[in-house]
Amino acid sequence: MENNQSNKIQKVAFTNWKSTLSKFLEIEIAKNPSLCLPVAKYLSQFIEKIDLIKTDINNKSASVSLQMMIRAMANYEVDKSLPQLVDSMHDFYCSKNEFQSIFNIEENKFIWISPSIEQSLGISPDNFQLNKLIGADGDSLIFKEDLQHFIRWAGISYLLFSIPGFTFQSNHDYQIIKFRINTEGSKIEEIKNLGSLAISKKSQLHISPLDSTKEGIPKYHFDTWTMFDPSFFDYVRPHYVTSFKQSLFMNDLAYLINCILIDFPVKYLLILNERSKNDRNKSVAFSMNEKILKYAKINSNLDEYKIGDYLNKSIKPKLSLVCKPWCPELNDEIIGDYEAINYAKKMGIIPIPPQVESILYSLSDISA
Repeated sequence: MENNQSNKIQKVAFTNWKSTLSKFLEIEIAKNPSLCLPVAKYLSQFIEKIDLIKTDINNKSASVSLQMMIRAMANYEVDKSLPQLVDSMHDFYCSKNEFQSIFNIEENKFIWISPSIEQSLGISPDNFQLNKLIGADGDSLIFKEDLQHFIRWAGISYLLFSIPGFTFQSNHDYQIIKFRINTEGSKIEEIKNLGSLAISKKSQLHISPLDSTKEGIPKYHFDTWTMFDPSFFDYVRPHYVTSFKQSLFMNDLAYLINCILIDFPVKYLLILNERSKNDRNKSVAFSMNEKILKYAKINSNLDEYKIGDYLNKSIKPKLSLVCKPWCPELNDEIIGDYEAINYAKKMGIIPIPPQVESILYSLSDISA
C-alpha cells in the first residue's frame, strides 16, 4: 500500500553528504561485502581528516592524501620491474602527440620523462617537473583555472588508490584526467601560438617485487600524456578504470568524496542538476516532485516560483562562496543560471551519477 504521506502535499527536508555516503556504502556492502566493508572502515579516517585535507589542497599539495596512501594497504598485483618497464617503452608505439613519464610517489617527483616530450610538446623534461606543473616556485604550467581542481582530484585519487579492499593490477588499471596547460614556453611555434593546450593524463600504478615500499604499496605510477585541441576540453574530472564492478564503485565514491570536500547543500545541487537539463523552472519543479515521490514516497509542493527563488536568493550566492577558493577567475558573484551550471560542472558536482541521485532523493524526509 502506498505511504499515506504521498496523499497530501508535504514540505521536504533533504539529506546531507555524510548521510549520503553512509547510505551509499550500506547499499554497496550489501552487494559486495568483501570489497566494501574494508572501504567503509577506512573512509572514517578520511572524514576525520577532512578539514586537514581541505587546507592541504588549498596549499597546492596532496601530501596528506599521499601519506595516507603510503600507510594504507590496498591489494596490488605485481608486474614487470621498473627497468623492464622503461625498456619496453622503446618498442611501445607512441603517437606524435604523446609522451610518457614515471612518477616516484614517495619522493613526489618524476624520475623519467620520455625524450619525445620535446618533439610532441616543445618543452624540455626539466621544465615539466611537478614544481613547474603546479607553480610551487612561480607560475604554474597547468592552466590557472584548472590548477586547484587538478590538485583536489589528485588528493582524492591518492585516497582511492590506497583504500584497503580495492585491488589494482600493476600497469593495467588506471586513472585518466584531462586539464589544460600553458604553452607560452613551447619551442614549437604552432603550439606556442595556441596559448594553451588540453592534455589527457593516463596514470597506471606500477609495482614489482623489487620496486615497492616495505609495506608493499606502489612506489611509482606510469603516465601517458596525450595532447589535443583546447576547444575539445570540457572540465577537470577523473575517471577510474579497473574491473567493471570496482570501476562503478570507485567513480561514484570519488564523486561523493568530492562533494564532501566542497560541501554544497544537497537541495541546491538537486535543483541545479535539474536546471542543467531543463530550460524552464516549471520543468525543474515537475521533475523534482516526480523523483521525490518515486524515491521517498512524499508528495512535495515545489513549483516554478520556489525554484526561481532558490536559484536567485540561495543557490547562486552559496555557489559563489564555495567556488571562490577553487576558481581564481571568479571575482564577482555568479549571476546567470547557465553561469551557475558551468561552475557546478567545473567543481565536478554535476552531472550527478544516477545511483547517487537516487540515494539523495530516497533520503528526503518530511520537514518538521
